[in-house]
Amino acid sequence: MKSFSKYSIGSELKNKLLIPLNLILSPIEKLYLKQSNENFLKKFPPVFIIGSPRSGTTILYQLLCKHFNFGFINNFVSDWYRVPIVATSFYKKFLEGQDSISLESRFGQSKDLYGPNEFGKFWYQWFDDFHNPKKPIVSIIDEIRLEVSGLTRVHKKSILFKNVVNSMRVVSINKIFNNSVFIVINRDELDTAQSILNARIRLYNNKNHLWSVVPPSVNDLAFDEPYWKQIVQQIRGIYSNINFAKEAIGGKKFIYVKYKDLCNNTSAVLKSIKNELNKKGIEVSADKSFPSDLYFSTGKKVSDSDYELLKNEIKNSD
Repeated sequence: MKSFSKYSIGSELKNKLLIPLNLILSPIEKLYLKQSNENFLKKFPPVFIIGSPRSGTTILYQLLCKHFNFGFINNFVSDWYRVPIVATSFYKKFLEGQDSISLESRFGQSKDLYGPNEFGKFWYQWFDDFHNPKKPIVSIIDEIRLEVSGLTRVHKKSILFKNVVNSMRVVSINKIFNNSVFIVINRDELDTAQSILNARIRLYNNKNHLWSVVPPSVNDLAFDEPYWKQIVQQIRGIYSNINFAKEAIGGKKFIYVKYKDLCNNTSAVLKSIKNELNKKGIEVSADKSFPSDLYFSTGKKVSDSDYELLKNEIKNSD
C-alpha cells in the first residue's frame, strides 16, 4: 500500500495548485530529455538510501548531502516532480548559495528550500500504491533513466536518493539503473518500533493509523491486527524485501550501516561509506568536517504498556 502521511490545509492547497502547474510546464521538461545524457549516468551512477521509516535514513541522507559531493533533490525541486530538470536548472541559476544543510527534520522532512527531500511524487508517476510498476518495467525504464540522466547532467555528479518506499522497489530500480548502489541503514528493532508508534500518535492521534511505507505483507487484513503487531510486521516486511532483493541482484550492490554506529562514531562510519562507494564505482569526494558523533536516540520512548507490548511482540515473533 501507499506511503501514508498527513497534510495541513495549507499544504493541500499548495499541492492542488502544483498539479496543474506541473502539467503546464511538462512540455518544457521534454526539451531536456536527451539520450546523450546516458553518458552521465554511466560515469555518475545513482545511489539509493533505503530502510525502515524511523531507522535513521533521514539523518544519513542529510549527512551525505552535507559532507559528500552528491547531487540531490531539495525541497524546492521536489514540488516540481514532473519537471525536475527544469526546476534544478532554475534553482542552480537563481537560488543556489552557500546554504548549510541542517541535520534537523520532522518525520523525514528537512528544513528550508535547500533541505534534502524524499521526492515521493516523482516515483509515484511510475509505481502504484503496492510498489509495482504501473506499466511493464521495460516500458518505464527509458522514461525514468531520461529524467535521472538529465538531473545527473545538470549536477555533474551522482544523484543521491532517499525514499523509504524505494525499499520495496529495489529489484525494479536495479533493472532501471544496473550500476546503482543501495545503502541500507538498520536500527534496533524496538527503538524503531517505538518511533513509528510515536509518529502515528503525533501525526494522527491514532495508534492504529498506518504511516509511511507499508509492505505487501501488511495487507488490508492488518487493519484487524493490533497496532503493536502491525508495526513489527511493517519493519520486518521492509527488511525482508531488501533481503530478497539482495539475493536476487547480488550483495555487492549493497552497503550496510548501523544507526547506533552512525551516531556513536559518525566520522568513522562516513569515511567507511565513502571508501565503499569508491570501491563500487561511485566517484564521490567528501569534506573533512565530519562530526565525531551525534545524539543517539535509544531506550524507552513510549508508555510502559506500549513498551511491553512491542518488546514482547518482537521477542515472540522471532
